[in-house]
Amino acid sequence: MGNERKSLPDSYTICMYMRLSNEDDFFPRGKEESGSITAQRGLIQNYIRQHDEFKKCRVIERFDDGLSGRYFDSRPAFTEMIELCKKGKVNCIIVKDCSRFGRDYVELGNYLEQVFPFLGIRFISVNDHYDSDLQEGGLDIAFKNLVYDYYSRELSKKEKIAKTRLAKQGKYSSVQAIYGYQKKADDKHSLEIDPEAAEVVKEIFAMRLKGTGPALIARELNKRGILCPTDYRLSKGWNVVHRKRKGLPCWLASQVFSILTNEEYTGAVVAHKNKADPATGKSVPRPIEERIVVHDMHEAIVSKEDFEAVQKMICREGTRKLEKKIFYQCGICGRTLDCTSANMYCKRKGVVPDSECARLKMNKAKADAAVLQDLKAAVTNLFTEQDRQLKMKSKGISPEAELKDAEKRLQTVEKAKRMLFEKLADRSVDRENFKTKKAGYDLEIERLKEKIKIIRATMDEEAEMDVDRSILGEKELTKEIWDRYIESVEVFPGERLTVKFKF
Repeated sequence: MGNERKSLPDSYTICMYMRLSNEDDFFPRGKEESGSITAQRGLIQNYIRQHDEFKKCRVIERFDDGLSGRYFDSRPAFTEMIELCKKGKVNCIIVKDCSRFGRDYVELGNYLEQVFPFLGIRFISVNDHYDSDLQEGGLDIAFKNLVYDYYSRELSKKEKIAKTRLAKQGKYSSVQAIYGYQKKADDKHSLEIDPEAAEVVKEIFAMRLKGTGPALIARELNKRGILCPTDYRLSKGWNVVHRKRKGLPCWLASQVFSILTNEEYTGAVVAHKNKADPATGKSVPRPIEERIVVHDMHEAIVSKEDFEAVQKMICREGTRKLEKKIFYQCGICGRTLDCTSANMYCKRKGVVPDSECARLKMNKAKADAAVLQDLKAAVTNLFTEQDRQLKMKSKGISPEAELKDAEKRLQTVEKAKRMLFEKLADRSVDRENFKTKKAGYDLEIERLKEKIKIIRATMDEEAEMDVDRSILGEKELTKEIWDRYIESVEVFPGERLTVKFKF
């Protein structure tokens, strides 16, 4: 069937999207992705090869490995792919089946019936034999999505029941053993000491009991060339849980802190440490009282007395730090910056002095002033537009009429952009003219969208604005201002800032 269709232009871009469920959260040694992702890629590539119309097309890929399909916005690769679609950089999406795209059948139906037709995106699900260019979404594909969603929910319920039963029996059910232990060869639900790593754990507790902080412990371990948990497991040829992180692997203060607060080193099995946030699907810590703890299930590395002594030290010394509000993030690795002195540094500098993050240094007062200046500029632009709306209303031009005119103009420009893609496909416009016109359309679309957003925000005089004009008179960036207006600030070497506002 695909061989009968004419070939698509070279500029036609196909995005292969793959996803692995979070139930399969580990990777074989030496691999950067799961076998399931590899299998999905092979199936989609084979489908593309069998259809001559895709012969000259550009093919890219995006994949989310180990993330639930029930949530869309929390998948970074998925979000990036949709942004590319909105910018006209992707023309077609191909997946193994609809469950790989997402298991929320209502949201999936919205993409198939509303979003993709509006954006002019072709959607192909190989195993579902669905091609939006050849057929409508219809009842059949919607019913399949419903079955996928029901199956996912039922499977999740059964898995939780099984894990809870094992936890109450004191069975260790995590994918990999914690650092310092290994799973028994004859019983995957039991742990035994790994002598080499256990000595490092003992030393970490000993240093902490002598008063050495987690950051200094991490720095000492790195200085001596002791492999961090991930590299250690890889050196042993063991499976490792995949966690993507910017920068090279090394011991971090957070890893040391995690070891120091893990009760399993006393011989206990602790289950249900985390739970899924129902709003985002992300894993969040579970309250201590809700966890399942069964003591004396394996040989202890640390005595209960030493463990409790360390917990008291952490509680006594860490209360003030837990209450402290950390503002800035490292733009390189994403970690929060150390703001305890006049200058801000990435916390990675303390454990890896020769890292790129170590070059980051910025005076906190200077950063606060720059953020406040950017905030004032953004607020000024917002109120300038609001004042303009009020003047137009006084002249008899209602915001409703202007909004309707802007929305109509946006529809016209978006339609012209879609027609431009059709002209490129029909070769009635060359690529250079296409690029020039498309860039103009993109700028106009962004301008109109921003205009529509601002008009809607300023239409209702009775609606309270989320931004207070008094902010323009502030001379200092306070915690209250930050909490109300600032989403995040990333700091890069060379004293460069990237500010994201909440409004």
